[in-house]
Amino acid sequence: MNAKPKLLAISSPGGHWIQLTRVCARLEDRYQLVYAMPSTRFNSAATHQGHKLYSITDVSADDKWRLIPCALQVLWILLKERPAAIISTGAAPGAVAIGLGKLLRIRTIWVDSIANVRQISRAGRLIQRQADVFLTQWEHLSDGQQVLFKGAVL
Repeated sequence: MNAKPKLLAISSPGGHWIQLTRVCARLEDRYQLVYAMPSTRFNSAATHQGHKLYSITDVSADDKWRLIPCALQVLWILLKERPAAIISTGAAPGAVAIGLGKLLRIRTIWVDSIANVRQISRAGRLIQRQADVFLTQWEHLSDGQQVLFKGAVL
């Protein structure tokens, strides 16, 4: 039996995934990590260091119809795994998870993409009020209340 609280780590592939895995590498001692990401890169991360990894449907602004299958898959993962918290670096799949987590009263953490230097990401703006903790990696984007800068995490 694993006494560590469970943490669902979810993001889009590419840079979001790289950032997420780097953040989560520092959390392995304290949490039982469960990962979820779109299947486009699933094979390259197939057994992410022995952690459970779920494949979900990718979604973007160009194919909003995929929100429904993505949301259903994320909901199923949340109900099955019962994580204590959700962490995401974006984009749309992470926003879906944050929104559903809020409905299910699961603690949520959003780390806005390091690539968004000038403004908070589109997905970040959509879930900004829903996330329990919203972090930016750029000090000038922090408002000191809702959008926090706690140092560059990457």
